Amino acid sequence: MKITAFNGSPRGKQGNTDKIVEAFLRGAAKAGAETENISLVDKQVEHCRGCFNCWDTTPGKCIHKDDVEDMHSIFLASDVVVLAAPLYTDNITSILKKFLERILPMVNPYFEYVNGETRHTRRYDHYPDFIAISNCGYPEYSQFQVMSHFYKRLARETSVTLKLEIYRTMGELLKIKHMLLNPIVNRYLKNVEKAGEQFVKNGSVDEKLMEKLKQPLIPEKMYREKTNAHWKKKLSRL
Repeated sequence: MKITAFNGSPRGKQGNTDKIVEAFLRGAAKAGAETENISLVDKQVEHCRGCFNCWDTTPGKCIHKDDVEDMHSIFLASDVVVLAAPLYTDNITSILKKFLERILPMVNPYFEYVNGETRHTRRYDHYPDFIAISNCGYPEYSQFQVMSHFYKRLARETSVTLKLEIYRTMGELLKIKHMLLNPIVNRYLKNVEKAGEQFVKNGSVDEKLMEKLKQPLIPEKMYREKTNAHWKKKLSRL
């Protein structure tokens, strides 16, 4: 199995999203998967112009000559792609969105009607299924509702399956070094690693482990209080 992560965090390899992605891929590799983690912030990705050249002039080929051309090949050669980004304004980052808009050449301009809705037909026989990974600074899991809905719609539009969603609340805690917090974070990342291993072996992650991945790292009220105290102290120095 080939699993490729496309990480849309502006922090790249220094971000909290990458900590989760790396843990998942580590577990996947342990189970025998071939893995790759691509940080989109380090790539040249031009905006889609909406010119439709990829449909009516050079079918399947974008007018832009940037890093996306090579990433298209990697995308299509994968069995599963991890779409990863922190939660920004209730959804994915503009970095990941810009990349996803550039997959338009992978579909045809033709319509098909499936399960009560219209979508574009496939250009190729094989497309990778999706896994979504994200983190946010909020304490409630409900903050990911819009993002989750977006990924489900994207999977429907591209005729694939959204296989797994891993969303981490209180994401900023992943980078804090504290003697009481470190064991909690390490345990969480170890569970993410187990999820990667399970996914490769079984094609899914069991419900018990998924529930562990959704548990808050610390009590929500405490998190809000600690966060406010942090910002109050930081801003008082201005």
